Amino acid sequence: MKYNGLTGKVVTPGDPEYDLARQEYNETIDAYPAIIVYCMNPCDVANAILWSREHGFRLRVRSGGHNYEGYSTGTDKLVIDTSCMNGMKVNNANDTVEIQAGLRLLPLYERLYQFGYTFPGGTCPTVAISGLVLGGGIGLSTRYLGLTTDSLIEAEMVDAWGNQLTANHCCNPELFWALRGAGGGNFGVVTSYKFQLLKKVNHITLIRLRWDNNIPARIQFLRTWQDWLPCLDRRLSAFGGIYKLGAWVNAFFYGQPQDARQILAPLLHIPGITLEYIESVPFIDAINMIGADYPRRDAFQQVGRFVYRPFRQDELENLIYIMDNAPSNRNSSLRVYSLGGAVRDTETNATAFYYRQANDIMAITSSWESKEEAPLHEEWVKTSFNYVYTITRGSYVNFPYNQTPNYEYNYYGEHIRRLMHIKKEYDPHNIFSFPQSIKPPS
Repeated sequence: MKYNGLTGKVVTPGDPEYDLARQEYNETIDAYPAIIVYCMNPCDVANAILWSREHGFRLRVRSGGHNYEGYSTGTDKLVIDTSCMNGMKVNNANDTVEIQAGLRLLPLYERLYQFGYTFPGGTCPTVAISGLVLGGGIGLSTRYLGLTTDSLIEAEMVDAWGNQLTANHCCNPELFWALRGAGGGNFGVVTSYKFQLLKKVNHITLIRLRWDNNIPARIQFLRTWQDWLPCLDRRLSAFGGIYKLGAWVNAFFYGQPQDARQILAPLLHIPGITLEYIESVPFIDAINMIGADYPRRDAFQQVGRFVYRPFRQDELENLIYIMDNAPSNRNSSLRVYSLGGAVRDTETNATAFYYRQANDIMAITSSWESKEEAPLHEEWVKTSFNYVYTITRGSYVNFPYNQTPNYEYNYYGEHIRRLMHIKKEYDPHNIFSFPQSIKPPS
């Protein structure tokens, strides 16, 4: 087949770099795209969209390749890859930054730190900005600075006809509303973002707590976490969880260590703590220390649900039972990600991100070394999800799970009807589709 009309770098099966190019962050994703187009600018994106329509290829859109279910790729699909579009421009005069779609988080953090800024991004250093911001975006600054999408003030998108659109509060405002929480691959290919930078910072307090080989700490941690979180100082954001043998917490505090110790007192009183790190460090060092926990690639499955209420004692015991039956001592876990604080400063209907009033996200995750292990881990995730589903409300779209029932409502809540009408306006022929995409109303 000839690829006249495609621009950028075109990779197809048989090319030396194809096997590397088709890889996703999640090693379980084993798709074989027909064509991968590495776009260098919006014109390359537009050409790929128009070429795919002319030649009958379904599209997928990829920036960092971290979609947990591999919805950014697909066998026999044309993959528009924006990872080569990775520039950024900081404007000190008005505290804004323009970021291209493929920029990864670590170089973003590093460049902004040179100018003295923090940023409300995630913790995995190789995630690209697109998938993060378009689904909402959580991290260890969320309670202080809001979701990643809350700082977004403008986006540039190529639509289904190859037109380059600007979306902000004044221009294409409905599209802009949708992109802040429901934009990942649904309406077009977003090529760049403009963010308002909110805080300048040098040092923060990095917190790392561990209860290793401490089985009793697990239920104490879950009980303490849910009592501690509702009144938590918004300057502190935390990720934590339990595994078969213990519990842990990672957190950022935008203040001094002595104040952090007072705030953390309920957690520090859980007996048997094996690591207690509460130190003031340069912001970029905190980013690197947390980022070092992430593998280059991993084989895993993870699903996240929103928690709105404290769990009863019997529900906590059921969660411990789930953990006791996990397939791995270390690589299977129930994780919690703090919300509240600045997330609730934005009204629920102000953006497409629906679950702003949740207390936190509970995630079920398991990873494995060999393909032979996968079914056991996947079955544990499914069984765990079926229970956690009954005590939670709504699913986080950036932690997608292919077993989620009524996924449209679970990801977008009451916003789904409005999103479907926006889809009809900007992509009536459903050019941008994947297994759990938003579909236009029939």
